Amino acid sequence: MTADQFTYDLDPKRSVLTLHGELDEVASVELREVLTSVTDGFSADLAIDLEKVSFMPSPAIGVLASSREKARRNGATVTFVAPAGTIAARLLTICGLEYAESL
Repeated sequence: MTADQFTYDLDPKRSVLTLHGELDEVASVELREVLTSVTDGFSADLAIDLEKVSFMPSPAIGVLASSREKARRNGATVTFVAPAGTIAARLLTICGLEYAESL
């Protein structure tokens, strides 16, 4: 495993999915599958911690945005968490996607 390889940790008690590394195109496919699974088909609330993401191109942002929309349609909430100054915070701001700076 390389230092920036995509990995994730799930804290089911807190409903927090922490993402690590690069969310490249291959990782974006895996991320979509993980999000569908951990939210029970986008019907359960989830916070996605993006603090440790080192690369997040448009396919990954698309997966995140569509996940939030799918959850909203099912009555659930997906919250992005990105501390100020992180790559994720800058990209979410540019894309006009709301996020929290901390859990």
